[in-house]
This record gives sequence, C-alpha cells and structure tokens, in this order.
Amino acid sequence: MHKLKVVILLTFAFGAVLLGLRFGSSILEKDVVFDEQYITVPMFNLIKQGWSVETSIDYEETKGPSLIWPYAFLGKMFGGTLNDLRLVSVFASIASLFVLLLIAVREHCSTKYLVLVALGWLLLPYSIVFSEIVMGEISFVFFSLAAVYGYYVGTSQSGQESKWLGMLCYGIALCVALHSRIHVVAVAGAICLHSFSKEGFRSCPWWCITLVAGLLRIPLWMRWGGLVSPEYQSLHGLGFRLQGTAYLLAALLPLTGIFAIEAWRTLQQKAGLILAFGFGFVLMVIAQPDLFIPDVIDYDVPNERFQGILATAALLCSSHEFTQHLILALCAGLGCSGLFGLWKLTITEGESFACELTVLALALGCGLYLFTRGFVFDRFLLTWAFLMPIAWVKRLPPFLFILQFVLLAVIAVRLVSVWLL
Repeated sequence: MHKLKVVILLTFAFGAVLLGLRFGSSILEKDVVFDEQYITVPMFNLIKQGWSVETSIDYEETKGPSLIWPYAFLGKMFGGTLNDLRLVSVFASIASLFVLLLIAVREHCSTKYLVLVALGWLLLPYSIVFSEIVMGEISFVFFSLAAVYGYYVGTSQSGQESKWLGMLCYGIALCVALHSRIHVVAVAGAICLHSFSKEGFRSCPWWCITLVAGLLRIPLWMRWGGLVSPEYQSLHGLGFRLQGTAYLLAALLPLTGIFAIEAWRTLQQKAGLILAFGFGFVLMVIAQPDLFIPDVIDYDVPNERFQGILATAALLCSSHEFTQHLILALCAGLGCSGLFGLWKLTITEGESFACELTVLALALGCGLYLFTRGFVFDRFLLTWAFLMPIAWVKRLPPFLFILQFVLLAVIAVRLVSVWLL
C-alpha cells in the first residue's frame, strides 16, 4: 500500500513536469514538428469530417486505427486543435509512467529506485519530446506496457482469478497495440519465449492469445494490402536486408552500451562479450547503411532512410564516409555487446522479468528488421526498450548509473532544444 501511494505521487509529480515543459517551452507556439505534418492529417479529418469508413479506416498513414482513433476522439474533446492533440500525448506518457512504476513495484524496487525509474522514463531517448508532440510511439508504448503488466499479473502466484485477468489484459492490450503498429510483435515474441523458458508447454495459453491477436490484424492488412496504407507501401514493407538490423544494433549504444562496461568489469568469462562485439562490428562492415537523406520523399519509388541520434552523431563527427562507417561499426559492436552483457548480468545476478523481457524484445526487434525494407529510425528502439529504466536501476552500480543518466540527460537536452524550444 505504501508503494502504491509512492507510485501515485510520482505519477502526479512527473505529470507536473511534463505539463510544466508544455507551458514553459515554445511547443504551444510551434506549427507541426517532426512527423506531425503526416500523422495529424487523418486525425483532423476525423475531427472535422466526422467518422466514416473513409476517414477512420481508408486514410493514408503508416499507423493503425488504434493510434488515430483515440487521438481524434480525445483531441476533439479537448478542443480539436494541434495543441489539444499534443495534450493527448502528455496524458499517454503519464499513464505509461504509472504502468511502468506498477511493474517496478512487482520487480521489488525500493522507494528510491521507483524515483529513479520515473526519472529514467523521462530520460529514455525521445520519450520526453514525444510526450509533448503528436507521434505514434508514446501511446503505443502505453499499450505495450499494459500487455507486459498483464503478463506479470497472469504469472503471479495470486491465484487463478489473477491469472485470467492478466491474460485478458495481455490479450486486449496486444490486440490494440497491433492495430497501432507492427513493432509489438517483438514484445509479444519476448513474452511468449520468456513464458516458455519458465513454464515449458504450460505457456501454451500465452502463445494462443498472441496468435489470436495476430489473426485479428489480418483484416486490416487485407484492406490496406500491406503493413501500412497504400500510399506509404513503397516506404515500408517486407523484404530481406541486413542494413536495418545493423543500424539498430548501433543505435542500441546509448541504451545498452553501459552494460558492456559493467559486464566486462564483473564477469570472469569475457569471450561472449568479445564475440558479441565482433558480431555487431562485422555485421555493420558487411551491411553499411547509406546515411544520405534526399530533400524530398518519393512515395512512388522504394527508398531507405537511416535517421536519428546515431546517424546525426556519425555525420557530425566526420564528413568522410570511411570514418562514418568505422564509427557505425564500433557503435554496433558496443551496442550488441552491451545487450549481451545485460543478459549475462541478469543470469548471474538473479531473476528479473523486466531485464529478461528487455533483452528478448530488443533482440527480436532488431532481428525483425532483417525482414523489412524502408525507413529505420533510432526512435524505433523506444517501442521495445520501455522497461530499460528498471534494468538500469537493478543492474548498474551507482557510478555507472550516474554515468548513464548523465549521457541520457545530454541527449534529452539536445532533443528538447531542437524540437521543443
């Protein structure tokens, strides 16, 4: 009961921080930023033209109805302007933090650690910016967190009723998340694999629920004729390539690189870390993504873009292509070894569902991009790394924890200054 009060207080406190940033920054005076020029079109069509098959399903966007509909419905209730839509993101972030803290309580985090987890949520790359603007990640993460929390409840020892309630929560949240964006496949896969590792064939209900949720996405796939609406299918689709996975492994560095240091410092066997580094490095050498960004998007021709914190850093460090490729390869090696390090630390230091699910979701998510073509952005990692604040708290010593949060704070300040100020 005491921790629940702490969770509620922290949720209100950090909600005040987000609202303070909303009114203290320049975001309320800004026109569309980031991808708002695209994502808000179907939302405003619903608000202004009303609900119909054309406006609610046959719109043109890469995100599914479970993103567009809540924003349009709540945004209209708040007033129907761009800033009202942005307010929906603020509340989605607050709700996400609340669920994350509930998960942290189930991970037996102390009151001090709950505060740090809440701070870690704000400092996750892109989290604080996307909490203030209209983007797909924040509401999607809320439903993913709800699915994960359902898994926690369903696997607790509280009785049969809790198990069924957890499974129901997982199934509904997963279905909704799938109708927002396909990235939740990695989260669902992580839960199924984790359940199988703990319960063997008794994990069958989780697999069945996941299968049913996946089947429910098929009607939208058939209507759109692909993963996304027709206009965007040249930019996002299925197809084998190495560059997407290689880039995401490198983009892991700000999230997982710190675990490579801790694992190297504490583990006696370091061969796995070296092999993981070599795998990421070689993969990036073999599959170098092209960081060149055309001025306009050609919707008729399949094309690729690799953009975000990592690409920006590589381009700022050097204008020479060889140096950029070397930076990317080193980052891919460190990001991959950090992910492996987190896994080894979790195995060594004791059970943690959050750490285990994070490793599995990130590994599956990066692997997912072996079979997709189109754009790849660093921010995609947020859709799988939302439990990372718990992992930082549970697996890092104080000096590395401080180092990690300083790095994240620098990134957050930079992103806020670019998009909100």
